Amino acid sequence: MPRPSRSRRQRLGQHFLTRQSAVDRVVAGIAPLPGERFLEVGPGRGALTFPLLTAGARVLAVELDASLAEQLSRRVAPGSSFALSVGDILKVNLRGLVESPLLAGPGVRVAGNLPYSVASAAVVRLLHEGGLFADWTLMVQREVADRILASEGSRIFGVLTLLCGARATCRRVLDLSPTCFTPPPAVHSTLLHFAPRLSPFPSASDEADFERVVKAAFSARRKMLRNTLAAGLRIEVALADEAARATGINPEDRPERIPLQGYVELTRHLKGHIL
Repeated sequence: MPRPSRSRRQRLGQHFLTRQSAVDRVVAGIAPLPGERFLEVGPGRGALTFPLLTAGARVLAVELDASLAEQLSRRVAPGSSFALSVGDILKVNLRGLVESPLLAGPGVRVAGNLPYSVASAAVVRLLHEGGLFADWTLMVQREVADRILASEGSRIFGVLTLLCGARATCRRVLDLSPTCFTPPPAVHSTLLHFAPRLSPFPSASDEADFERVVKAAFSARRKMLRNTLAAGLRIEVALADEAARATGINPEDRPERIPLQGYVELTRHLKGHIL
């Protein structure tokens, strides 16, 4: 099967980690141990796959590009603790993969160099399934990492920050320059480590309500919170104002000035008014 063209790689957001010193640093950041089980996202040419296998881990990789998947499968030695699933990480059945014979059991870890075109959505989806995984170590473009790690009050604090923060604690492991990849991306990259946190939501519906509230709040960043909530949730401004004040939030604040816990409490107070 022919190699994917450069234009196809760019469309898929494929930038392969090729500098060996960078590979070594990333693997050290993941810190795989013998017997651990990994769901690897976007294995590409196997830059992380082979070190994980060498460390004694079991790896089930999810690769969107069927051509790359076939090439990688041919390079893995028969009998290795490796399996490969061709599919889109935004659509695959994550529970089904975790419960496969290779990964079955608690404590599955996630690692990968996420395609830049879907990095934000992929992170949110993986973290959403927090009960399935022990942790996540993921490479994303530095701009996305900065948004995930932003503090309230920052101009880049927003929906991605809150959706990730509600599900995990995150730290920056290392940054990599474009020259570590082939083809070199136009941006720097960051390896992030996520550890699951106890969910503040008693049910999946409450978590869905939280996401609606957050997205409504940031639907117009430069407006006051009560106005963005009212418009985004299709509720009266007075109700949005009252809900904010009842939870100790200034309804005239900008959305980025409200911390995670404020949005959690706001969601609880608005329960029953969120469509």
